[in-house]
Parts: sequence; C-alpha cells; structure tokens
Amino acid sequence: MESSELDKTLHKYIDAFLGVPAANDYDESGRRDGLAHFFRDIASSNIAPTALRDESAIIGEMQKRVAGSGRGTRSALQVSRLCGLLQQQNPGFNWWPVLYLLLECSTSAVLPKIAAAPSSYISNHHNRAHGSRYDSRTSPMLPPPQPGLHSQQRHDLGIPRYGTPSAIPHGTSEFAGGNTSALPAQAYSRGELGNPASNAPPPEEQSNAYLHRNLPTYDDVSEAALLQDLIYVLQGIDGTYVHWNSMTSSYTVNPEVKLSRPTRAMVTLLSELGGLTRDVQSYISEVERDGRLFEQSFCTELKVEMSTYYKLVSEIEGRLFKVPRTLRPGESQLGVTLRRMYCWTTEARQKLRLMATAIAKVQEGSGGGTVLSTISTLVDDGDPFIQSFAKRLLKTASAPFNHILVSWVTDGELVDPYKEFFIRERESRRDMFWSEKYTVASDMIPVHISGDMTRKIFQIGRSLNFLRVACDDAQWVAEGGPRTQLTGDISDTSDLEAFVYRSSSMVNERLMSVLRDKFDLMGHIEAIRRYLLFEQGDFALALMEVLENQMDRSGRSVMAHDLSAVLSSATRSSNAQHENPDRLSAIVLTFQEEGTKNRGWNEVTLTYNLSAPLSYVIPRSTMRQYFEVSHFLLRLRRIEHSLHTIWRHQMTESRAYLRSEELQRRKGTARDGDKQADPLRQAMRQSSIACSEMIQFFHQVQRYIALNVIEGAWGEFIESTKEEIDIDSWNDAHSKYVDVIHEVVCGGSGPGFQRNLSGIFETTLRFISAVKELYNEQAL
Repeated sequence: MESSELDKTLHKYIDAFLGVPAANDYDESGRRDGLAHFFRDIASSNIAPTALRDESAIIGEMQKRVAGSGRGTRSALQVSRLCGLLQQQNPGFNWWPVLYLLLECSTSAVLPKIAAAPSSYISNHHNRAHGSRYDSRTSPMLPPPQPGLHSQQRHDLGIPRYGTPSAIPHGTSEFAGGNTSALPAQAYSRGELGNPASNAPPPEEQSNAYLHRNLPTYDDVSEAALLQDLIYVLQGIDGTYVHWNSMTSSYTVNPEVKLSRPTRAMVTLLSELGGLTRDVQSYISEVERDGRLFEQSFCTELKVEMSTYYKLVSEIEGRLFKVPRTLRPGESQLGVTLRRMYCWTTEARQKLRLMATAIAKVQEGSGGGTVLSTISTLVDDGDPFIQSFAKRLLKTASAPFNHILVSWVTDGELVDPYKEFFIRERESRRDMFWSEKYTVASDMIPVHISGDMTRKIFQIGRSLNFLRVACDDAQWVAEGGPRTQLTGDISDTSDLEAFVYRSSSMVNERLMSVLRDKFDLMGHIEAIRRYLLFEQGDFALALMEVLENQMDRSGRSVMAHDLSAVLSSATRSSNAQHENPDRLSAIVLTFQEEGTKNRGWNEVTLTYNLSAPLSYVIPRSTMRQYFEVSHFLLRLRRIEHSLHTIWRHQMTESRAYLRSEELQRRKGTARDGDKQADPLRQAMRQSSIACSEMIQFFHQVQRYIALNVIEGAWGEFIESTKEEIDIDSWNDAHSKYVDVIHEVVCGGSGPGFQRNLSGIFETTLRFISAVKELYNEQAL
C-alpha cells in the first residue's frame, strides 16, 4: 500500500533520530515500521480534553495549586499579577490555551510517562487498518487513573475524563534492544548508580521508562568517553576520538568511530567551541609576540573572557562524574550529558563567536583606530547580550587610545610609539612648524569620533604644542590649560565631546591672545600692507627718489649695503621713522636673485622678514604672494615716478623755451614759420602730451589697486577676524585677503595687471629713454 505523507514524515524523523538502517536489515526496518504506526496512532488520536474555556477559572486554579504547594500567598499573588501583565500586553488575544498549557505543564510531576511500547503492541499495528480512528479508551499509551489532587483539579475545571484507560502493559520492547526497560529499576535496586536508598524513585515510577532511553543505541563509544574527549576539545586540545582537521579548520570525529546522527551532530556542535578557542588563543599568542599597543589592550579583555571560559570548562569537568542527588527513571547516571554540556556552553559559544568575529575584522584593518571602530560596530547591535559584551571589549581596548588622547589634548604631546593614533608627527622644515608638523591619518579615526570633533582634537593638541615650543608659554599649558577642565573619564563619548569643546575654546583664545598681544600679529600684517603694498604714500615717494638716484649709477656698483642705505634714508625721510622698531627691522630692500651680474630695477624687491613664531603661522606661499605683488607695485611706482620726473623736466624746458622766444620777439629777431618748421620743438610737444596721458593712465591703475582691491579686501579681512576664531580660521581669512589681491595684480586663474601691463611697461620704459635722449640733444 502506498505510504501517506504522514508516514513518510514519521519515517524521516525516526531515521534522523536513530540513523539510517542497513540496507539488508529487515528486522530493523520492521521495527521502524511498527514504531511509525505507533506514532501515527498517537498523532491521529482524540485525547485532547474539552476544558471549560474560562481564563479566570484557570488563573484561580493556578493560584490554588501554587498556594497548596507550600510557597505561600505571595507566590499566588505573583501568579495573578503575571497573568494580568499577559492580558495587558494584548487585550484582544485569547490567552485561555496558553494558560491551560502552563497549568498542565505545572503538573508534570504527576503526569503519565510515555511507556515503552511492547513488541506485541507494535506487531499488532502491522495488521491494523490505517483508516481506523484511535480510541483513547483502549489505548495502551494512557496511564491508569491516579488518585489525588490532579484528578480532582480536572473535574473542578470542567475537564471531562474519557473513561478508564487500560493499564500500561509491562514487559520489554523488541525495538528497545532486549530487557532495557527494567534497567533503571535494576540499577537502583543493586545500588550501581551510587545514589542513597532514600533518593530512589517510587516503585510505580520504576516500572515506567522514558521512550528515548529504550531506543536502540548505535554508538560505538559511550557518552562518558565522548564527554571526556570533549573536555580536551573545549580547550583546543585533540582528544582520542575527536581530532583537529586542518583541511576543514575544525574538529571532526574519527570516521572509523560509528555514532548515531544525533550524537554526531551534538559532538560537532560542541566541537565548534574548540575551534573558536584555537583561533582566539592563536591571535592572543601572535599579539603577545609582536602586537602593537591597541591590539595588546584588546587582547587583555580577550584573556579575561577566556579565563572565564576556562573556569566554565573546569566546572563542567568537575561535574562529569558527579551523580545527581535525585535521579529519575530514564535519566543519565552521569552528572553531565551532551545536551547539558551544550546548554551550559550556549553563552560561552556566543561569546567566542563574537570574539572570533571581532578578531577577524581587526586583522582585516590596519590597526590603531580601526580596532576601536570594529568593536564600536558591535556596540550598536540591537542584541543586549552582544551590546554589553562589546562595551566591555571597547572599554578595555580603548584604554591606550584614551591615554594618548589625554596626553595630546592636555599637554600637546604625542606619545604614540606604534603609530596607531589618528594624529601623526612628521619631520618638516622649521618654517612649516604649524602647518606641516602634524597631520591627520583619516583611516585611523575611530567611528565614534565625528569629523568636527576630530578637527577640534587636532587643533587643541597642535595649539598646545605650539604654545609650549614656539611661544614659550609652557607654564600656562601646565597650570592653566585644558588639564584643569579634565574632571572625569573621557571613555564615554558624550563626556569626551563636552571636554573637547570646552578645551578647544580655551586653547584657541589663549593662542590668539599670545600671538596678537605678545608677538604683535596684526601689527605686522598692518606693516606689510603699508610698506610692502605701498599704502604709506610718503614712504613710497621717498623710497622712489632715493632709489632712483642710487640706480642711476652703474648696475654693477650697486651692492646690498647700498640698498640698506637707501631703505634707511627713505625711512628717515618719511613718517615711517615713527614706526615700531620690530616692524621696521623686518622690512628689507634686496635683490630678487642673489649673484646676478646685471642688477637693475627689475631685480630690486622689497621683502618683509617675519620672526618666529609668526613665520610658522603665516605660510611661505602667502609671503611669496606678498612679494610678487610688492615687486609689481614697485615697478609701477618706479615708472610713475620716472614719468613725473620727465614731465617736470618738460615743463621746465617748455617755460625756458617760451621765455627765450619772447625775448627774441621783443628784440625783433623772431622769424615767422620757425615754430612750425622746428621738428625738435614739435617732438617735445608730442612727448609732453604722451607723458601726460601715461601719467594719467598709471595713476588710475595705481588708485584702482590701492582703493578698490587692497582696501576692499582689507576691510573684509578685518571684519572676518573680529570674532573669536582659531588660528586656522584666521589663516584662512588672511589667505583669502592675499589671494584676492594677488588674483587682481598678478593673475591666478585669469590674466592680471602684471600680464596685461607687461607690454605697456616696456613701451613706457622705451619712451622714458627716448625723451631723456631728446632733451639731452636739445641741451647740446
């Protein structure tokens, strides 16, 4: 007859539990068919009681049962409170089935045991018609009625009984492998289990045995031997039957050992702990040998967790051969079973898996802050167990990070021997002390530190280091710096953020105060504007006059000390003589390139030498832009001054010529037409007109640069630096101010005045030379 789906499913579960039988073992196949019919009758039976569907009655019965067990009225009230909480969770839900199930489970001590099915019963099932319904009145699976509280309780709840079931047949089961049903009772009677006589179960319970204890055993190795092996495996040590397989990177049972599928599956699950233990111990050994600081701290917490795990293994080993005080029929005489070991190690397994996952992610990263980032991702997990475990790991692993961070934000010292912090120190030029000595390694920033906080942490430490080393303000750093604001532990992100923001404001204010008051930062920037950009008019005029007289000499005879004398003379001839001596000493008139043979106007430039620490703050690129603009403005001033000189000479010559012509006219010696016929006089007139137009043009260019460009950019710069800002923000505003001027004057993305006027400058210089020759010829 064709098997139904239920038969196929039952056979599948039986094979999964007992293992696949041999191909020619017909006796075993017959026993399994009988067992399948036995279970099918149970599944198709109508033995479910029809109880009164009243939640209040069941809750009252629960309270009676709890109070009658000697636990007191408080426990009964606790039952009522818990049931009320269930109903509040989902008022519309029918809780009667759940409460009835809990009530039935609470009477498990007096519920009937599943007896071993006798061979006669199973053999009868081979000939039973499959379509018949199961009758609970004749079922050998139901126990005899048991007098007492349980029977009375069923009647009180309105649960009718289904008649008087027959007694459980005694005897042995053929599929159980002989007379195994009597083994527990015999063992107790002989005292082989080592239990006291007082702990032996009642005689009526000794006659019943659990079905799973009477099923056939297919294991070549006893459970005790497997448990002894697993004690070693849990510690990452090979056992007698379970060995480490390097091909699969896991522990496997010896293929020659025959185990049932459930036993093999349970051993495999428990062996996973050994593989995880090997991985964790291997990583710890590797880090102890050549690990870095953050990894060593991470391993410290791993060692603590592994120590707790080994204590658990030790406790399991101690209970291995400790017989329980109360041993019910069918229970193992061992203190530990495979299932108990599995249940006891569930939490340890989860911890070891988490540690292995964290180790794998840490090894994938580059170390340093990536270690903390890896653990921080576990802290955000929704599982409370994973979250609490990850928090403990993070607290220990972040200890060296917090130590380096505190040293950086309180003293400005970077104590990072293994280069694991997200701030790195590098060798740089002395003049790049502020901008390039320290950098941020973005791949080392932990995920719990935001971008804005990273910038502030970097700024605090760099500013403190700058105050100590460059500004000679170590006393304030030690006594009045951020260390005074450090009141608690900064391992918490919120506490760290609050401390960083307080310290950032304090340090920035101190640094800007020192640079402005002690080192006159804004005074030097103002001096650069007035003298390098020629906003001080009298100084520019005096410098042009003295410099023109000096440059009229042979180019080779002009030396560096001559230019120093020119600058000194121009300073004394203008209001610059009242300037701060520190600012005046920074102004230098020199040649653009040392060693050039032809030292003319094009090689002369005006520079400004900032002293430390201002030279560390203002980048060299910004000062180079100042020098380029100053060099262009110097040429513009020189050409304008030369044109004014020629114009004055022209006016002098023109008046002299007019006076001479007037005297000739009065003497009557003047001739008509000489004025139009004189080409020299005509050239002088045209040169005078051209000179006036050139003066007007260069004057307009100079006024545009001075008023529209320099003054406009300066006003925006002063406005943006009025508020309390850090040195980087001040530098950004200053660089923007210089960039605007440099863009217009020298050109950046587009052509500037320097490129557009280069041809005009050359034409003007040739014009000046031609006019000078013209008047020299007239003088001759």
